[in-house]
Amino acid sequence: MTETSPSQQMFEIWKRQLEEGAKSWAQRMTKGATPAPPDPAGFWWKPMFEQGLAQWARIFAQTPVTPELTSQWKQFLDQWIAAWSKVLEQAMGTENFAQAMGKQLEGFLSVAAPVKKAAEQQVEAGLATLGLPSRSQVLGLAKQIAGLEEKIEGVEDRIDAVLARLDAAAAASQKKGRK
Repeated sequence: MTETSPSQQMFEIWKRQLEEGAKSWAQRMTKGATPAPPDPAGFWWKPMFEQGLAQWARIFAQTPVTPELTSQWKQFLDQWIAAWSKVLEQAMGTENFAQAMGKQLEGFLSVAAPVKKAAEQQVEAGLATLGLPSRSQVLGLAKQIAGLEEKIEGVEDRIDAVLARLDAAAAASQKKGRK
């Protein structure tokens, strides 16, 4: 039996944790909705990082940092990213994930709408206190100005039409007067 280095042992522990965590998440996402949503920090992240960091601290305390150790760390990170990508891709492709995201979005929107309305009311009250117009007042004024501009253009068009008729009538009367 060959003896493995502490860094290799650590790598194997993390690899096993990663595989077990990935399997567990995949199972939870395909089984259906659970009564309480899983807590990623308590379920997977926190234990994995605490154990992993403790192991790496022991390894670094026992052995100097070598290219082999950093190479194994990079190898671990590459595998970790690949495993999480696979698990998340599978989980996000399920109907349960879509439903959970829909519920999350509904919850967010139900909280955000009243908060936005309250914030807008506070801003308007603050602007009124300062004697400044609110956004809605400025928009109302802009609509009125646009309406006035349209009416002025209509009046200008009518005046131009009347002037054109007067010019035509004057030209016709001058023509009659010359004959």
